[in-house]
Amino acid sequence: MDSSSVTFWDGWPLKCSTGGRGSSMMILVSGYYGFDNLGDEAILAALCADLLALGVKGEDIVVLSNHPEKTSKQFQVTALPRYDLKQIWRTLGKAQLLISGGGSLLQDVTSKRSIPYYLGLVELAFIRQVPVVMYGQGLGPVRSGFLRSWVGWAFKRSLACSVRDAGSLQFLL
Repeated sequence: MDSSSVTFWDGWPLKCSTGGRGSSMMILVSGYYGFDNLGDEAILAALCADLLALGVKGEDIVVLSNHPEKTSKQFQVTALPRYDLKQIWRTLGKAQLLISGGGSLLQDVTSKRSIPYYLGLVELAFIRQVPVVMYGQGLGPVRSGFLRSWVGWAFKRSLACSVRDAGSLQFLL
């Protein structure tokens, strides 16, 4: 592992939250899933494999997806429409953890809506008092000073985080 990443995959957040392996735990996962982007789908596959290895049941992994039926079938998880705020709010009320990531979600170059969408989900989790893990995040570029501050604030409030490159780590320092 290089020095630019921080890992939580020793299972600490899951053991801390559930009392140990095998306990029932609902985890909501947000990212750019269900858009047939090979890289993002590979991230989701690795994340699901890690969660299953830690004892989380497939039906307790709830993924926000552009194509929930396809995501559910492909990864053997529960999936919800990524823009159904009512269902997301309800699910956060039952979830023990929100995992945000991975990929280059937190940038304002390809879309001005990306950061508000993903950090909006993080804010909803904070409101519902659900711990947040930032997973494999590639940060930036972020041109807006306000959005840069919001990203930093969200990372500081998160239970754990990992970034995928040295530039993303530098962004946070």
